Parts: sequence; structure tokens; C-alpha cells
Amino acid sequence: MESVQPSRFADGEAMLLAGLRREHTYAGAVRTIPLQWRDFRAMGSLPGRRGAVTYGVICGSAPERETFEYMSGMEVAGFDGLPEGVGRMRVPAVRYAVFVHETGAATLSAKWEAIFNGWLPRSGFVSAETPDFERYDDRFDPETGTGEIEIWVGVQDGGGAR
Repeated sequence: MESVQPSRFADGEAMLLAGLRREHTYAGAVRTIPLQWRDFRAMGSLPGRRGAVTYGVICGSAPERETFEYMSGMEVAGFDGLPEGVGRMRVPAVRYAVFVHETGAATLSAKWEAIFNGWLPRSGFVSAETPDFERYDDRFDPETGTGEIEIWVGVQDGGGAR
């Protein structure tokens, strides 16, 4: 498992995200998430879009079924006027540990594993129990799946050593 450290900590602002939500198996996600992103890009811009950044959000997991829900989304000003069937999510303002992932989308799962099974348990922090997400800005090329991606993990003080 790769050793990781956050690039920085940031106070995230509350956001409203809208997009495409799907359930994935742990084993199949490397194949099915890129298909979800293809379908999300085909949707085009949603009403009330704010900025050009897109987000890949871990919405929840069911370890007993080895599945998790993932949302490909964009920030919107509000949920009114969104087409039927578009996923919606409120992301609260919390403190985040921000990790920069430089090797593209194909190796993201290893970075997530290193964060949650390596860094977080030893960090002195605990999960803020809010949605964690990937942040895709102009440093990432969605056509090739290459470039930098930020991983934002909501944290709160766990009372341990850092």
C-alpha cells in the first residue's frame, strides 16, 4: 500500500451538487465508474451550474454487499429546475484533508485505499462522516483520464497524535 500525506488542509464550503448517481461493486468499479463518467459528460451542463469543476463523490457504502454509491456531479446554485432523475446531494461545510493524485483516474482506487487504511487511522483525525469526493478541475483531462485530481476527505479531531 502506498504511503500518503495530505498536501494541505482546507475549510470546505457547503455545496449543492447535482449529477448522475449509481451503485458500483468494489470489484467492478474500475470498469463501471468510467462508463458513469461518460454518461455524465453526455448529460451536458445542468441548470444553475456554478463553475467548471466536476466532482466524483462517494455517497455511501454497503460493505456487506461489497458495493458503494458514487455520484458524478457538478455544483449548482439550487435544486429547482433540475431534470427528473438527476441526483442531488448537499455537502456540508467541514474541514478537509486534501490529497493531490497525480497519476490519473486509473490509479485512484489505490490512493483511496492508502488514505483510509493507512493515513487516516494513524493521523489523529477521524472521518467527519460527510461525503468525501474527488475534485476535477482544469489540471485533469477527462478525455484521456490523465492529470491531477484532488481527493477531499472530511476530517475532525480524533484526539490522537498527528
